[in-house]
Amino acid sequence: MQTSPRIPVTIVTGFLGSGKTTLLNRVLSEAHGKRIAIIENEFGEVSIDDALLVDANQTVFKMSNGCLCCTVNGDLVATLLELSKRSDEFDYVIIETTGVANPAPVVQTFMLNEDIADTFVLDAVVATVDAKHVLLHLASKECKEQIALADIILLNKLDLVDASEVELVEQKLRALNTLAVWHKTERSNVALAQILDQGLFAGAMPTKAESDKAHAHDHDDHEHCEHDHGDCDHDHDAHDHGGEACDHDHHDGGHLHAHHHDEDVVSVGCELPGELSRERFNAWFGPLIRTQGDRIYRCKGVLSVANDSKKVVLQAVHSVVEVTSGGDWAQEKRLSRIVFIGKDLNADEIVAGFKSCLVV
Repeated sequence: MQTSPRIPVTIVTGFLGSGKTTLLNRVLSEAHGKRIAIIENEFGEVSIDDALLVDANQTVFKMSNGCLCCTVNGDLVATLLELSKRSDEFDYVIIETTGVANPAPVVQTFMLNEDIADTFVLDAVVATVDAKHVLLHLASKECKEQIALADIILLNKLDLVDASEVELVEQKLRALNTLAVWHKTERSNVALAQILDQGLFAGAMPTKAESDKAHAHDHDDHEHCEHDHGDCDHDHDAHDHGGEACDHDHHDGGHLHAHHHDEDVVSVGCELPGELSRERFNAWFGPLIRTQGDRIYRCKGVLSVANDSKKVVLQAVHSVVEVTSGGDWAQEKRLSRIVFIGKDLNADEIVAGFKSCLVV
């Protein structure tokens, strides 16, 4: 018996005034041909033209372009389960967090709740950023986490800043999240194809070459470890305390690149060719996530595990961990890549621990 494919979900986050409402209004009004259900935490913030409404059922509003828009009635889980009963009316979901919210609990909902995971699958976290005012908000933990957790960042309101201001903002924000895909926008004007159906919670990560090109650093062709940012994804087992992880094997002899900056939020990444030992990885990663999970905003890994023909995809948001099976390695060069982003992380200890997982 064939099961229906899961419905992809994009989470839109961003600090107050960063352009989330403008982005959602575009989705609700444009003739893009998609049937998207938008879950809005604060529906009152979204100004919807009455002419766009063709039907209203309590908190669910049918739009003239085929989209749905609804408010969070109770908690998010209840809203998603209720919306799943109307799943024949849409094939995509966008969730907007409030402007001062930490998006981590929203992400964790899809990692921990089996009923939700049966119907929905995370696609990406998109953060809108107000280029004019974001540096004033970086003292906020919520603002930092919104940026740190993002797979895609819209650097918005470029019409309000000059080139030097943009350069300064980019420098500060890339220190928090070096692996996110960036789009520079005015009035959140980005093609939906650039933020939807990205698969960034399903194992997709920039390659080392792409990362090197993006940051204009020179690295050798072997092991590559640095202060970096990462996203990871998983699809199968979720743990609230960093339970089972994975391992892989690689060759030794790499070096550490550290990107130092003044922020307390840092990113650490390491890429190792070869394979890891599952037992060694579990022995290292489990205690790490249990003891430092409150400081680890996000972790993502695509791992080459000894005696496993498939890629192992790992993702953690604080102490909630998911591990899933990815695609076959086939003829592709086997290597393991992991990235952490969080507060006051010890890069040297993390890299040394990851390297200790190699099959000798």
